[in-house]
Amino acid sequence: MKTLQEAILEYTAIDESILPDILSRFREEQFKKKQIVERSGSTYRKLYYIAEGMAKLYYQRDGKDITGWFSKEGDFITANDSFFQKKPSLLNLEFLEDSVVYTITVQELEDLFMQYHQFERFGRKLTYELLVVLSEKMYSMLFQPAEKRYQLLTVHAPEVVARAPLGDIASYLGISQETLSRIRAQKATKKKDKAGPVEDTPA
Repeated sequence: MKTLQEAILEYTAIDESILPDILSRFREEQFKKKQIVERSGSTYRKLYYIAEGMAKLYYQRDGKDITGWFSKEGDFITANDSFFQKKPSLLNLEFLEDSVVYTITVQELEDLFMQYHQFERFGRKLTYELLVVLSEKMYSMLFQPAEKRYQLLTVHAPEVVARAPLGDIASYLGISQETLSRIRAQKATKKKDKAGPVEDTPA
């Protein structure tokens, strides 16, 4: 599991002398399973780094929760447009498991950007990464069938498939829970058929 320091260094190289000050701006917080920490209509003022646990960003449509994003250990999460543009978001942030996170406010982050220009690269790369992931999801939703979308999720985010509620995964993929159950059953059957029958070992 990546530490906060390792996660930051993945985005940009920073002089070791300034790392303690950067890390000191983050605050440890703990959230319970199913705890909603940000709600639609509010402006996100914190960036969250998940040290332990899992979270989702979701919105509501026709009375149903639609998952737009999952994050797990080693990931940063926030409503990107709301956080960086300081405007209300349509998204809710809920933790799916008991979680330990490190948070930093947008003001503290901007202060660090002003104080340490080499740290600005962290903000740029983080924003770029979030935009790339959103673009990839949009492409997948528009041009790939449900089975392919599920297959890609199992490859790129197996922890989500193993740990997130089935209903959340289904809404993230843009399908019903019944359709997801059918896809999972077909995948399990194919895997079993591919393995072949188990032969009895002679005594």
